[in-house]
Amino acid sequence: MGTLERIGDARVWLSARVPFLGFMVTRLRPRLALPDESVPTAGEAPDGTLVINDEWVGKLSDPELRFLLCHEVLHPALEYFSRLQSRERVLFNIAHDYCINRIIVDFAHSLPSGELVMPKDGLLDSKYDGMSAEEVYDTLLQSSHVVRGFSPDCRGDLADTAEGRAAGQGDQAAQGKTGRMWAATLEAAAQTHESMSRGTLPGSVRRLLEDLRDPKVTWQSVLSQWVGENAGKNDFTYQRPSRRSESVGEILPGVMKTGFPDVTILWDTSGSMSGMMEPILTEVNEIVMELGLTVRLIVCDAAVHADVDGLNNVEDIAKNLKGGGGSDFNPAFDILAAEGNTSVVVAFTDGYISVPASQPDSLKGVLWVLTERGHRPTSWGRAIALDSDGFAEEV
Repeated sequence: MGTLERIGDARVWLSARVPFLGFMVTRLRPRLALPDESVPTAGEAPDGTLVINDEWVGKLSDPELRFLLCHEVLHPALEYFSRLQSRERVLFNIAHDYCINRIIVDFAHSLPSGELVMPKDGLLDSKYDGMSAEEVYDTLLQSSHVVRGFSPDCRGDLADTAEGRAAGQGDQAAQGKTGRMWAATLEAAAQTHESMSRGTLPGSVRRLLEDLRDPKVTWQSVLSQWVGENAGKNDFTYQRPSRRSESVGEILPGVMKTGFPDVTILWDTSGSMSGMMEPILTEVNEIVMELGLTVRLIVCDAAVHADVDGLNNVEDIAKNLKGGGGSDFNPAFDILAAEGNTSVVVAFTDGYISVPASQPDSLKGVLWVLTERGHRPTSWGRAIALDSDGFAEEV
C-alpha cells in the first residue's frame, strides 16, 4: 500500500477512534515531497499542506503514522507560525513539539496500548507538562539542552497556497486568516468529539480550548506590539533576550535632552506603587532592548525625582530610586511638552494621579499601564490593566 493510501486509512481510523484528532487530520493537505524540497521526514505549512518523505514514512508502523499525522496538524492549529515572532526557529519548533506530543499522548492513554504510538525520535518530557510553547522555549534557552540533528518540520515554504506561503513568511494578515481558520477547526473538532460520546477531552485540550474561547494576552506582548508600532519599527515582536550587564550613567534629575529617545517611561513612585518598580522595569527594559530602541526613564510622584537616558541595566537603577510622596504626573509631562518630545510614552501607574487635560501634541502616543485594581486616569491615550497572573486587559 502506498503512503497516501496509508494516510487515508489512518484518517479513517482516527475519525472513528479519536474524533477530535481525526477531525483535525481531515484538514491536512498531504502530498509526497519533491526531490528539491529537502524534507527528510515530514513538513507542515500554515495552510495545512503536509509534505511527506515517502521513504522515511514507509519505515513507520501504522500507529506511528497516526501519531505523526496528529503531530503535524497541531503545529499550524496551535499557531506555530504566528507565535514564532523573532524566536529562533529550530528551538521554538522543538518547544512546540514537546507541547504537541503531550496532547497526543494524553489522548493515547484512553486507547488500548499500542494503537497510537509516538515515533522513537519524538520529544516528550513530563517537566514541561502544563507549560506553553513560549515557556518551554524560555526554559530551553536557559539550559544546555540540545537536540542534535533536529530537522524542523514547520516549513512555510512548503505551502501549496499563496496565503500559506505568506503566513509562513510572517505576513500578519495571512497569519490572522489562517489562525481564525484553525481556531474554528479546533472548536469544531471538540464538538465532533463530544457529539460522538468519546469521553471527556484531556485536560491539556480543555485548557487549550478555554484559551481560544477566552483569549488572554500577556502585558509584555501588548506593550511590545504597541511600542513597536508607535515607535515606527518594522519588527515589533517580543522575545526575552539574554541579560545585559553594561553599567548605566549617572542619574541626572531634570536634565534637558537635545535628542529624543524612541520610548520614554514614566514611573509613578507614589506610595501606592511601592515594591513594583524593579520587576516590571526589568521586563520593560528587555522588551525595548530586543526591539533595538532607545529608552528614557522619568521617575515622578508629585515632582520629578530622576530623569535617566540611555538605559542599559534597569535593575541597578530601580533599586536606588525613591519616591512615595504625592501623585502628580504633570511635572513629567510638562518637561516633555517643553522639549517638543517626539517619543512614545509608556506610563506605569495605579491611575490615582493627576495628568494633563490633553496629550502633548508632539508625543507619538501614550500607553497607560495600570496596576491591578488601578483605574484609567484620563480618556486620552490607550490603557491596559495588569492582573496578578501577568495578563493584560484593555480598559
